[in-house]
Amino acid sequence: MEGIRQFGRKLFRVKTFDSQSLHETEFRRCLSIVDLTGIGVGSTLGVGAYVLAGQVARDDAGPAIILSFIIAAMVSLLSGLCYAEFGARIPKTGSAYLYSYVVVGELIAFITGWSMIMDNIIAGAGVGKAWSEYLDAMLNLTISETIRSEIGEFQSGWFGDYPDFLAFVLLLIMTAIVAVGVQLSSITMFIFTIINLAVVTFIVIAGAPYASLNNWTANGGFFPYGFTGVIAGSATCFYAFVGFDVIATSGEETTNPGKAIPLSIILTLVICTIVYILVSAILTLMVNYKDLALYAPLAQAFSQNGFNTAKYIVAIGSLVALTSSMLGSIFPLPRIIYAISKDGLLFQFLGRVNYRTNVPVNATIISGLFTACLALVFNLQQLVEMMSIGTLMSYSLVVISTLLLRYKPDSVGLNKQQSSNFNVFPREDSSLIDLGEGLSRRYTNASSPNEDDSEDRQLSITTTFADDVSDDVQRLVGKNHTFDNRPNDVTYNKVFWFTIASILLHFAMNSILVFAESEVMDGVWWYLFLVALLFIASVTCAFFIWKQPQNSMRLAFKAPFVPFLPLLALFFNIHLTLRLALATWVRFFVWLVVGLLVYFLYGIRHSKESETSGALPAVTTRDD
Repeated sequence: MEGIRQFGRKLFRVKTFDSQSLHETEFRRCLSIVDLTGIGVGSTLGVGAYVLAGQVARDDAGPAIILSFIIAAMVSLLSGLCYAEFGARIPKTGSAYLYSYVVVGELIAFITGWSMIMDNIIAGAGVGKAWSEYLDAMLNLTISETIRSEIGEFQSGWFGDYPDFLAFVLLLIMTAIVAVGVQLSSITMFIFTIINLAVVTFIVIAGAPYASLNNWTANGGFFPYGFTGVIAGSATCFYAFVGFDVIATSGEETTNPGKAIPLSIILTLVICTIVYILVSAILTLMVNYKDLALYAPLAQAFSQNGFNTAKYIVAIGSLVALTSSMLGSIFPLPRIIYAISKDGLLFQFLGRVNYRTNVPVNATIISGLFTACLALVFNLQQLVEMMSIGTLMSYSLVVISTLLLRYKPDSVGLNKQQSSNFNVFPREDSSLIDLGEGLSRRYTNASSPNEDDSEDRQLSITTTFADDVSDDVQRLVGKNHTFDNRPNDVTYNKVFWFTIASILLHFAMNSILVFAESEVMDGVWWYLFLVALLFIASVTCAFFIWKQPQNSMRLAFKAPFVPFLPLLALFFNIHLTLRLALATWVRFFVWLVVGLLVYFLYGIRHSKESETSGALPAVTTRDD
């Protein structure tokens, strides 16, 4: 029984820091807010403007795609604010992997990190493949036809149609840029971002003369697919905002991470939202949503209006945006692998940082080569199906961790000795020390040794002292401090179990909304009754969490409206996860099995966290 208990502690031990190691780094701190925002925008702004805008407008929302992007931006912002708080709280490399490690434990953290590795590898390979196919289409399939005739095709349904050497070489070039150093990566992405934004500005200005409000009123008007189409479109548009989390992987390379990371995440989401709104508006004003082209709709919109020169300018912008997104997918990969290997959960040679480039070169080369090989042998559709699940899992764990940390008694990431050094009261309350000293002197004088004192007199002195303590503390503290309004183990455990209940309720409610969507939309009463019942239960859990005291740890940024904001973000993340195809879950399960083999055969035995470094996160106890 004790062996099982110890094994469980290994699986769920949490990571701790002291105040010194929290700010130590093997990297060079050189990234500013501008650099981080450039990396974030470069990683995020691409497919949404040049591909998804036309696709969603044509098939799901019509001109109301503008509202779809706004809704998707608000949903992304919910998770983004949680990432921002964690970036201010823990300025370390690792992003969602590290955040879950310090809250929910080692096993869940490894699964999160392993999923992030898969997600970024697939994303990089997918964007590289899209870049190759886009250029091939512009050249009338010259590249693909040459490869088919000179080299041949794959004869298996497990692989793509032909070996894509263009995508392979392109991804190796991106890997080399990342391996050279963070400054070159930052400068490259910043240049790509400027070009991308310049092309978007050209699209808006050059497309304005061809805009016609008739395209928003004909063929069903602004809402041709109704509000349900807007919601369906927002689910697709959500993936246009994936990429901002790359900022959180650069905590150890940022000059002032406590302020730079939160501000950069928010700026990235705001800039991308504005761009998506402008592009989708001008696109649907230039061409009626029913006439949008299936491929390269933004470039074709200018051709449909007779402005063929603009078509090539937009095509160049598309390639630049895809290049930036590709670099943004590869950039965080070695940093995630570095964080996991430094904790001992992956092979140590992957965590070695080159002293010249300040980059984990081994992790960069291996992950980049693997990404390039995937783009070489698989087609785009096979890659796209796996892109989302890792991101949604990371988002969900970050919002859960943000919620739990707000109600945790100790300062997160700090060991008990270090957290005890934090002041319970603000500095201006040093008068409490004077109060204690005064009461101590008063009691000492009143109870000076006297053998003639009776037991009644001693009892009277003790009672008087207790009354004085109560009166003086109440007078001094007043309404500004309540000693029973600080989190403790009991309140934290309540929050933990109410959070678990909320996750289960969100899962149940979204299962009905996704798998019985038609019945809910048709107003089948007992489906509506179940949804209403689960909703009331979810709100009740949120209310009980809200009633518990939060810790008062001072941060440069805190997510607002906790616990409601994280719980709402969790609801949408679970909803989008359940909408993924079954094949995506099967491929993820295979990847997960490989990861668990690595963890149980290697990681659990080489973990840098000792068995006593962290307790089970679910229930905490104290000896006092």
